[in-house]
Amino acid sequence: MQQVQALPPQFFQGLKIQSILGEGHDAKVLLALETKGNEKKEYALKCQAQKIQDTAINLFNEIQILIHIKHPHIIELFGYSQDFTCLVLEYCPYGTLVQLIKSSPFPVSIAASLMYQVTLALTYMHEQGFTHGDLKLSNVLIDSQYNIKLCDFGFARWNGKMAIEKQTIAGSEGYTAPEIWTSNPNYIKSDMFSVAVIFFILITGHPPFESNNPDNHDPWWNLIKNNQWDTYWKDIRSNLDQECKNLFVQMFSIQPEERLSANHLNQWFKLKQTTQENLIQEIKKRLTEM
Repeated sequence: MQQVQALPPQFFQGLKIQSILGEGHDAKVLLALETKGNEKKEYALKCQAQKIQDTAINLFNEIQILIHIKHPHIIELFGYSQDFTCLVLEYCPYGTLVQLIKSSPFPVSIAASLMYQVTLALTYMHEQGFTHGDLKLSNVLIDSQYNIKLCDFGFARWNGKMAIEKQTIAGSEGYTAPEIWTSNPNYIKSDMFSVAVIFFILITGHPPFESNNPDNHDPWWNLIKNNQWDTYWKDIRSNLDQECKNLFVQMFSIQPEERLSANHLNQWFKLKQTTQENLIQEIKKRLTEM
């Protein structure tokens, strides 16, 4: 466990808020500056947006996960407020993968390099008994060195359990595995399904389906679910090579045990990735186009 503790009110009083980095239903993320003599340090403050129970539970759960994990590709927690309503996190100045994908899809080699880092983090988490539970483009950050960092652990679990259980369905619609809608999901393999969705979006520029909620009857998901892949590939008009198509057939299986583990998928991405220099050059290029 990391030595991460609740911070006194004086710490927060000494911070100067610079801007709003993001704002959602559950939380608001602020850029804060700490000045000590000639030294300045930037933090991302993730604070409760509404005083409602689900929001409080999300932040408390996230703290309980982040104090137990540390990895080069996972956002670092420096501390938190004594009432658990604000997290002091590492600041990643280059935003999320959402911004980078807006202009055009990535070549497979660039996308594989990004996903290689994601699956390194997931391999570590899964081996330690942790699952993320809400993997999506907006929860993958880019730090000051152009490295990938996973964030937003409000739905994360340790050995299948949250610190405080919630009634809401984990994850974000369009990224969740089909078993999430059942009473006994496989959380590790659900993470892997979400990873495949992210990779699909990165190399095609659009999602593989809109929803696999049984109540929505999404036409693309129905083709996937029923293994009508020839019709599916024609319908989405993709230019994916056969190796990528084979990977998605496996990763989008409604049978969780058929999906690759984080470690196995990490090896797949490793063989496809480009150099770190090429990856950084592509990220920089897209950042200048924003």
